[in-house]
Amino acid sequence: MGFLPTSSFCGRLRGEFLNLTASLCGNRFGRGFIHPGGVGFNIDQQEVKEILHRIDKIDKEITDAINLLWDNQTVMARFSGTGSISEDFTIEMGLVGPAARASGVMRDVRYTHPNGIFRFSQIPVSIYESGDVLGRAYVRWMEIQKSITFIIDQLKALPKGDVLVAPAELSSLSLSIALNEGWRGEICHVALTDENGRFARYKVVDPSFHNWQGLAQALRNQQISDFPLCNKSFNLSYCGHDL
Repeated sequence: MGFLPTSSFCGRLRGEFLNLTASLCGNRFGRGFIHPGGVGFNIDQQEVKEILHRIDKIDKEITDAINLLWDNQTVMARFSGTGSISEDFTIEMGLVGPAARASGVMRDVRYTHPNGIFRFSQIPVSIYESGDVLGRAYVRWMEIQKSITFIIDQLKALPKGDVLVAPAELSSLSLSIALNEGWRGEICHVALTDENGRFARYKVVDPSFHNWQGLAQALRNQQISDFPLCNKSFNLSYCGHDL
């Protein structure tokens, strides 16, 4: 919507988080960090202390930047009631992720199908019920806050042991399905192996696949000037797998 104060602040703060990722693995986009069986790099207590210090500083700056949105009446007027989607439509069309939760639908794989760390330490599900641009923006704000809290908690309680364990051989002639919660929503992986235990087929279903109909519905009876606002409130992927 062209509200430059928050946009400029968050553009800079995005770089701070990318730099944190680079401090972990040497690459701002996390390349080489995640491997089958774990991660490629470990961190010591001094590095944990430094990361926690940097996160605390960024957290305060994010709060200041986002509050500029909520305190601006023009922004709130543009967000409220724009691009609304009902709870019934969300359920009927199977929308996922923040777009679904902004319409009051409890849909989060970390909660409904917990795996890995989420079996022991869950992030509270962020729900809003307005179903409009305001709802989708506020769900993202709640996700930011809860994600930062989750990261801090995990850094303070890092387990001992190897960070990378060699994975077992794939089973032959098998079907495997995995669900994970990406930042846009549910990501589904489906794998088929052949008689030699190698991948025969592998399909990834992107959360945007489910949510395009939501954007189309949100734009009905809206002004042309509302398209950029609705489009970015969903922020869908035209291609790719959200990996």
